[in-house]
Amino acid sequence: MMSKNFYIQTKHGQVHARRYGQANQTIICLHPMPYSGSYYDTFCNDLISQTEMAAISLDMLGYGQSSKIDEPITIQDYALNVIEVIKSIKESEELTGEIILLGFHTGSAIANEVAILEPELIDRVIFVTYPFFDAKKRGELVQSQTKGSIDESIDCLKGMWEFTISNRTEGISIERAYENFIDQVRNMPVSWYGFYAMFNYPSEERLPLLEHETLIINDVSSLTEPTKIADSLIKGSKYYELEDVKGGIFELNTDQIIDHIQSFLGADKDLPHQTRP
Repeated sequence: MMSKNFYIQTKHGQVHARRYGQANQTIICLHPMPYSGSYYDTFCNDLISQTEMAAISLDMLGYGQSSKIDEPITIQDYALNVIEVIKSIKESEELTGEIILLGFHTGSAIANEVAILEPELIDRVIFVTYPFFDAKKRGELVQSQTKGSIDESIDCLKGMWEFTISNRTEGISIERAYENFIDQVRNMPVSWYGFYAMFNYPSEERLPLLEHETLIINDVSSLTEPTKIADSLIKGSKYYELEDVKGGIFELNTDQIIDHIQSFLGADKDLPHQTRP
């Protein structure tokens, strides 16, 4: 099914979004940076074909087809913009029923902040991994961070090409990998903005403030242990680990992710809750 593209006017410019179906349960997907909402295209199409849920994926300010920004902003700034977008869609009566926020990597921190700032606006929260860094590590990451830049040599794109295309996980088509590569190239001048926001976000202070029902889905990656730490800071979260993960989980492990989401939302009571290692 093709997604429906639309724009929402906000105080800081237009936010581009994609709608996948319409239902009484909608998952709003907040993307990892430096990608855009198109990162979730495979997942959202699988979700609406396998369940009675709908999905909306947003391009954060500065990314994808949303309005550009001239300087880095904070996780709270991204969250406030998402809040404005959700309120606008609700006011248009294009969004009704239960609203579930889903974040991946940086998107998880934005989802956390949305839920804290406007707890009545959304119903539940899903983190598919969480990039938890303590204050010491965040300081190190800020100091070592590099900024994206474009120069006249094609070599400036080589690393992205190799990561996304040449060394892509088996099972991901070259066409889909190319779409993600183009996404990164489009966002290259601001690719570091999202990381800078994440490295300045005090997760150890903000995660304990989350009071919504929260599902945490962990994978096997550099964020496996940070995600476990994040989970330990959230009251009453439900924690699951994906099995047989090889990378590209929103391309290759969508069935597992959807199963855990259905269990979390009460559509399937048979999946056992996992204990944290």
